[in-house]
Amino acid sequence: MRDLLIIGSGDSWFAGLACRLAFERYAGLPTEALQAFEYAAYGRPHSSGQTVAIVISSSGRPTTTWDALDRVLATPAYAVGITDNPYPGNPFSERVHTALIPGASKIGWPTQTTTATIAILLDLAIEIGRGSQTLSTTEADIVSNQLRAIPGLMQNFIDDHSAVIKVIAADMLKSGVRRTYTFVGAGPSLGVAHNGMALLAEGPQEVGIAIAVEEFHHGLHIATIGSEDVVIVIAPHGAADQRYHDTAKSVRAQGAKLIVVVDNDTKYISAFADYTIILPQMPEALTPLLALLPLQLLSLALATQKVAAGYKRPSKVP
Repeated sequence: MRDLLIIGSGDSWFAGLACRLAFERYAGLPTEALQAFEYAAYGRPHSSGQTVAIVISSSGRPTTTWDALDRVLATPAYAVGITDNPYPGNPFSERVHTALIPGASKIGWPTQTTTATIAILLDLAIEIGRGSQTLSTTEADIVSNQLRAIPGLMQNFIDDHSAVIKVIAADMLKSGVRRTYTFVGAGPSLGVAHNGMALLAEGPQEVGIAIAVEEFHHGLHIATIGSEDVVIVIAPHGAADQRYHDTAKSVRAQGAKLIVVVDNDTKYISAFADYTIILPQMPEALTPLLALLPLQLLSLALATQKVAAGYKRPSKVP
């Protein structure tokens, strides 16, 4: 293998963004996460027989991701499909060289399916690294064990934080003002930020924006954020710690609501925050599963409270 493409739409694309660092750090593969329509329309030059293209469609239903798969299959690349729904005729399980079936289900918005996709991508990155000897056997075992500890940590997090996240949701909704939520991240957390944005549309139908931490500080972006708006900085320890600190400080000076998602190494950022959510410690490449969880819980809490107050979600989209 020479390089890796991860192709999908919506949450599937965002999962690829969240796992890019794992493939580069653990598998040693230059990796791009590409939006499926963009790839279908424009392709990507220089794909070869040493390129692996992972095409993700949880549902497997006809969308432009089918077109992206067609384009992959027209190249020499090795095609891997990820789908939760291997029905007869699903091209992501039947037309690819290898199919991976996480087996997740979606009721409402795609929390389980996104989580399962991220988990299988992280596991794949580790095992490719083991097989290629980018990771030694000992290193691969350590990282694999860390990954396998995460489900238990996630359950503990749900038990410990669900109540406070419901309080945060109630605070966000109590004024009746329609807020804009800006999700800020870098590296794996940028993929998580995009997932957070999508979760607000999929569930409570709130306005979300995802932005890279550095871009938050360009083009007077901060001046577009009002005191009624919410900024969520997704800041587990990693290469962007200082810029997360700068962002939190800027948001506090601007007067907007600030929620920070941190771990023990970055909890100093909480000095600027209205609400702090502390994650268990993990290597940066493995943080997406944990960092995404509070955003899923927040989306669920916002939606539940809005519906209880009489809000009716749209039954269809144009």
